[in-house]
Amino acid sequence: MFFLYNIFMNAVFKFVLPFTNLFFGKYNLPKRINDWNKAQKKSYSIFRKIKKNEKKSIWFHCASLGEYEQIKPIVSYYQENIKNHIYITFFSTSGFNNLNNQHSNTTILMYPTDTQSTVRCFIKKINPERVFIAKNEVWPNMINLLYIESIPIYFISSKFKKSRLNNFFYGNYYTNLLKKSSLIFTQDIKTRNILSTKKIKSIVIGDLRVNQVLENSKKIRKYDLIKKFKNKKKLIVVGSSHYEDYKIILQEMNSSNYKWIVVPHENNLKEINYIKSKIKTNYVVWSKLEDIENKDILIVDKIGLLKDLYFYADIVYIGGGFSNGIHNSLEAAVFNKPLIFGPKYSEFPEANYFIKNKIAFKINNSNELKVVLNLSIDENELKKKINVFFKKNKVDLLKIIEKVYC
Repeated sequence: MFFLYNIFMNAVFKFVLPFTNLFFGKYNLPKRINDWNKAQKKSYSIFRKIKKNEKKSIWFHCASLGEYEQIKPIVSYYQENIKNHIYITFFSTSGFNNLNNQHSNTTILMYPTDTQSTVRCFIKKINPERVFIAKNEVWPNMINLLYIESIPIYFISSKFKKSRLNNFFYGNYYTNLLKKSSLIFTQDIKTRNILSTKKIKSIVIGDLRVNQVLENSKKIRKYDLIKKFKNKKKLIVVGSSHYEDYKIILQEMNSSNYKWIVVPHENNLKEINYIKSKIKTNYVVWSKLEDIENKDILIVDKIGLLKDLYFYADIVYIGGGFSNGIHNSLEAAVFNKPLIFGPKYSEFPEANYFIKNKIAFKINNSNELKVVLNLSIDENELKKKINVFFKKNKVDLLKIIEKVYC
């Protein structure tokens, strides 16, 4: 399996991607590949200037900016308490292009192509003492080469599905890779039990997103223009919306007497134009703010604002519940907001808790959305329930550090 994997990876990165870029560069899917290639080139120019570390470094790896939020509390601990140089790598351009690095002892890079020669060179140059991987980002050559070099590997806030470890084609291979980790810190007991059946070392530590969301809530950016936009009306913030969500919410957006802020998940020109074409009332776009107090809908065409905008909401609609699963509901709940989302939420423990305790409301159609928007909610009772959740689920970071160094 490992042999076949390396043949495949070499073929993709040496032949398939160059061919795709050469002949299909003007289409949307290859555009993402082009963006990824540009990020890789920019990252390599940074990497090339790095002198080989004589002292050991700490390496954190994340798939994207979202996964970085799950590991950020540990990154911050090392930045504040350890003198080792820190490397943070991303597979996705969302992390590499958008993470604001303000620490002189930290370098942000793209994860290089997962071929043996490339990863071996990368490891040799950054000379990691320990490697932390956010959630469940498994790259075979990374895992194998770190294991050969006896460099400890820790998965943080992980969730693994039984189906993946039991897959007929690659289950054993995947399981053996996980066994090469030093320890896996899982989000829940269910994941720990799945791993224990395969004799993979793990302990339950919880979801570090809770810690990061609490920390972020203390540093929100204030926007007077949102107060101006909202005026005295009820404000609905739609976070990380998908095309499937618009089929549910557009009727209310066009007919209700509320104010709406819409933050698309993809946040590209195609989706922004789609939303604009479906709106039948007054709207304004963040990049062209004018006469905002007389608009009913604000479309946010800028990345990085959503966490702060939740603060101003009266109700929050979390996107993704009608497609692949809801997005981060913690970022809105921390501000004591009632939540609404579609039926695909069961994989998220916090969402199940929110539904059970009437902090969140599941809807199946636009009629149910209208009903929920008009519910009378006891704000004090809501706040108590949310505070209980965050107090109970905040992770003791020192327990992770103690396990890493024991």
